[in-house]
Amino acid sequence: MKDLKKMIADGDQVLGAGVKYGSGKEDIEKLLDYYDYDFISIDGQHSPTNEDYLLKICEAAYELDKPISYRMDHRRHAYLIGNLLDHGPTMIEVPQSEEVELVKEARDYFYYKPEGVRSWGGPGRPPEGLKEVDQHTYPAWWNKTGILMIQIETLNAINNIPNFSVEGVDCFSWGPADLSIDRAAHPEHPFAKTNETAIEHAATLCKANGKKLCIRSYDKTLRNKFFDLGATILMENPSMEGKLDPDLPFG
Repeated sequence: MKDLKKMIADGDQVLGAGVKYGSGKEDIEKLLDYYDYDFISIDGQHSPTNEDYLLKICEAAYELDKPISYRMDHRRHAYLIGNLLDHGPTMIEVPQSEEVELVKEARDYFYYKPEGVRSWGGPGRPPEGLKEVDQHTYPAWWNKTGILMIQIETLNAINNIPNFSVEGVDCFSWGPADLSIDRAAHPEHPFAKTNETAIEHAATLCKANGKKLCIRSYDKTLRNKFFDLGATILMENPSMEGKLDPDLPFG
C-alpha cells in the first residue's frame, strides 16, 4: 500500500473517491476500474453507518490495497477517534472544526504516546512491514502512518488555519456546501466573493503553516483547476458525472 501520509506531506497530487453505506468489495473494484484512486472515502457525518460496517469496508478496501478515509459524525466526538481507528481507517476527517481545543483533542486521541493518548487495542489497520505486532511496535508504526484531516466549513475556520495547524494535523479539507452558506451570510468578507478566492486564501494559509489542502469535487475535469488554486488532495464523487451505473452505491 502507498505511504499516503508521506505523499500528502510531500505535496504529491492525491486523489480519493467516496462510496456510500452498503458498498462492498465488488463496488470498490468497480470504482477502481473507473479510476485507480489513492484512497476510498466513507462518510459518517451525513450518511448512515455503524461500527460493524466500518470494520467490514476497511477490510474489503485493504484487500484491494487501498486505505480508507472516514469522516466522523461530529467534531465534539473527537474523544472517540481512537475507537473509530480501531475499526481500520487510515485517515480520520473531523467535520465543522471551529475550536482550537477540539482540534487538539482530535490530535491527542488520534495518536499513541508520546504524540497523543490513544489507547492500545482493537484490530486497527493491518500494519505493513512489522514482524511482530504488539503495544510497542504498532503505536510507533501508526504514528508515522495515520492521517488526521480537519474540515474547515466557515470563513472563521479558514482564518483559524494557522491556529489549527498543530503538530499532528496533516491536512485540511474544504466543506463546499457549508462554506457557500457562510459566504452568502457574510458578503462583505474579503474572501467571500467567490469559492475560488476563498480556496486560494485557505491554500495560502495552509502553505504558510506547512499543511496541505483537500477539496471535494464532483467533476474530474476540474482537477487541474483545483490543483492550480493550491489544493494537493481531491475527494471525488464520480457518480455525479453520470458516467457510472446509477444503481451502484458510490458516494
